[in-house]
Amino acid sequence: MSIFIVVGLFVGVIVTVTSGLIARLRLAGPLAMVIAGIGVSALMDEDLTNLLYEQSTERAVELILALLLFVDATEVKKGLFGGEPAVAARLLLIALPLSLLSAVTLGIFLLPATSLAVLVVIACVVVPTDLAPAAQLLHDRRIPARVRRILNVESGYNDGIVAPIFVVALALVDHNYSEDGVWNAIADGVESTLIAGAVGIAVGFGGARLARWAKDRALTTSQGMRIAVVLLPVLAYSGATVSSANGFIAAFVCGVTFHAARNAKTIDASELELAEDVATLSSMAMWFLFGATVSYLVAIGLPGWQEFAFVLAALTIIRVVPVALSLIGSDLPRPDRQTIALLGPRGAASIVFGLLAWRRVTTTDASDAELDAGSLVLYVMVATVLGSVLVHGFTAERFGARYARRARDVEKN
Repeated sequence: MSIFIVVGLFVGVIVTVTSGLIARLRLAGPLAMVIAGIGVSALMDEDLTNLLYEQSTERAVELILALLLFVDATEVKKGLFGGEPAVAARLLLIALPLSLLSAVTLGIFLLPATSLAVLVVIACVVVPTDLAPAAQLLHDRRIPARVRRILNVESGYNDGIVAPIFVVALALVDHNYSEDGVWNAIADGVESTLIAGAVGIAVGFGGARLARWAKDRALTTSQGMRIAVVLLPVLAYSGATVSSANGFIAAFVCGVTFHAARNAKTIDASELELAEDVATLSSMAMWFLFGATVSYLVAIGLPGWQEFAFVLAALTIIRVVPVALSLIGSDLPRPDRQTIALLGPRGAASIVFGLLAWRRVTTTDASDAELDAGSLVLYVMVATVLGSVLVHGFTAERFGARYARRARDVEKN
């Protein structure tokens, strides 16, 4: 076992047992793990190339994403869409596609040497949101509960919706750019997604019905139920993998189906806690690895201004404009629409997509003076997530303060 992994486990223990102190310092746990990853890799001068290219690492990264997608789908409160089906539809069916299209379009102008398939991969990396870098938002009662609930619903589903597009885009990269190659790639990606969806539905629905049946007849315990829930995404992932389908898509569909089919009276929220804890632990490993990746990329040099301009746009207009447009005409007050548009942290899904793409994108779409496709994806992912951690991790408090000031002004008037 690599000494880097051993040190990472030790750091994870330290960060976990001091989580209360980290919260009091108004830091996010992911930010602490990123800093630790940067520091440890710099001190150890660890070469991550061999570790990241191992087949076992790819499987581990995919399984982590499967767990995260399952938990994201199951922790949405008040039904499948958090009691906000109209707003959720606007964000997921209008804003999300517009953001992906905007990212690809901007990439065509800023990164002209990059193929369309790789640009779609990059769009899938930078667009999904994750509240982990600004998790305090969900617990900040100064921000309206409805805004927090909507952000949670969007974060819970957008990475799962993007996943099939990501799979098809990777298939396109793997194929030749002939007409037959493109259609074969699309067919492979669609077939993989459909099989994964079928596996996810079967495991999620079957798991929910089995859990309800066992609990109604007092055949299980709370501990047994918690363990069973953790095993469901693993079963969905494994079942899809052996069927030559995509495992993390199966896990996401499994989570959505389980969430829809379970009876809250027989399967309460406490029995989902172990799955949430395992997902949190897995995401900590991803954030530590991300910090090491930051150190690795800094050591090999920085990209050009075009890549940074793209990242800046990804953190601003690619998120803000589509969301703002999609919410026009909704019943949300203008300040709430602005908050939702401005708060789009990037996190674990972007990291996993970026690492998987870096390993798979082996074609060279740039000239010798520019980045190869794999390094380009990795640089964009790292800069986007790091920028999001820094911006949203330190500005989340300001949104709560702004709502508090507005409430005081209303009371005075």
